Amino acid sequence: MTDRAALRRRLGRLGAPRARTAGPRSAAARLEFPAGSDISTPHGPAYRIERMYPADLSHGRSRLADVLGFEMDLAAELASAPTLRFASPEHLVFLDTETTGLAGGAGTLVFLVGVGVFVGGEFRLRQYFLRHPDEEPAMLHALQEDLERAGAFVTFNGRAFDIPLLEMRYGLGLRRTWPLNLCPQVDLLWPSRRLWRRSLPDCSLGTIESRVLRVERSQADVPGEEIPALYLDYLRTGRMDDMARVVYHNALDVLSLVTLLSHLLDLHRTPEVKRLSPPEALALARWHARAGRRETAEAAYQRALEAEEAELQVEVLRRLTEHFRRSGRAAEAVPSWQRWHAIAPRDPRPCVELAKFCEWQAGDLAQARSWAEAGLHSLADWPSGWRRDAVRTLIQHRLARLVRKAGAGNM
Repeated sequence: MTDRAALRRRLGRLGAPRARTAGPRSAAARLEFPAGSDISTPHGPAYRIERMYPADLSHGRSRLADVLGFEMDLAAELASAPTLRFASPEHLVFLDTETTGLAGGAGTLVFLVGVGVFVGGEFRLRQYFLRHPDEEPAMLHALQEDLERAGAFVTFNGRAFDIPLLEMRYGLGLRRTWPLNLCPQVDLLWPSRRLWRRSLPDCSLGTIESRVLRVERSQADVPGEEIPALYLDYLRTGRMDDMARVVYHNALDVLSLVTLLSHLLDLHRTPEVKRLSPPEALALARWHARAGRRETAEAAYQRALEAEEAELQVEVLRRLTEHFRRSGRAAEAVPSWQRWHAIAPRDPRPCVELAKFCEWQAGDLAQARSWAEAGLHSLADWPSGWRRDAVRTLIQHRLARLVRKAGAGNM
């Protein structure tokens, strides 16, 4: 028997109710590959694992069914996808893929696809596993049913990775052009980055799980960056213990998409800002301000100003004063510009803004000149270079105009 035939024989055993493992390598790997079934397609069999979870199952800080209680208008705003408001929460498809490469490209296979949907009061998770690259057309054909029912996809970085990669695999594997990106998408990476990029070491799903969602994974889990190598090792050896860990990893990713969407919608819906951290409050303040919810935005800005870090306070003050200025309420920005100057005396921007306000709106040329001079003084410790020269030139130009205006007024 050739090596290729022997490998095919080992792979074929996956169709049994329980896949054989080659023995765990460590305590972390003591999982058996979950039972699945062959799905008949015109391209041969595809392997699918299916589980049903109670809708009231708690995963981290919320129940799976909590996501069904939110208005789709809010989800549409969160995702910047207006057509999403016409979808139903029951038609959301929570999608996560595992691949042979993290960078994508024509040589990257999608070897495991997790698809979660709410069906009949439960949450159904289907995982399509590619036992051998030759089965890719069958897997894609079987997966098609679940993807076609989607009113919207919920992913984590799916807009840039999962969805384009699946489109490419359908083109290569089934010679079918299928623009999956036309379906509305809620890509949770972007609102997550907006909320937590200042407070978390990174915005990977695993970090958000442990630090925000309170999801605990068992030692059987496997780091995502190791998964491509583990699948290639499986193709060489037929060992199933690591693939059981990958299936576990993918299943929890899909469940975490549900919890993460619930948490994000809850944060964006609730105007109670006291429960927010200052970085979260700043992100939500900007989001509400763009939507025209002025009172909620300003309450969130005030919560963000409770930050202990001077750098974050300056960022909040910059955003808040810009919000006041764009709202035609520059006078309300004056205390914040003054606070900004007190926190960051080497930053000329609040001095320049105060000089503008005093000159053009308050009509106080003396005070405008004083603030312009303070802006020049703030440059004293700047390193020499074109940036300092450019700012200095602008402020000196303003000072010269103020001197001329003051002289003209005394004539």
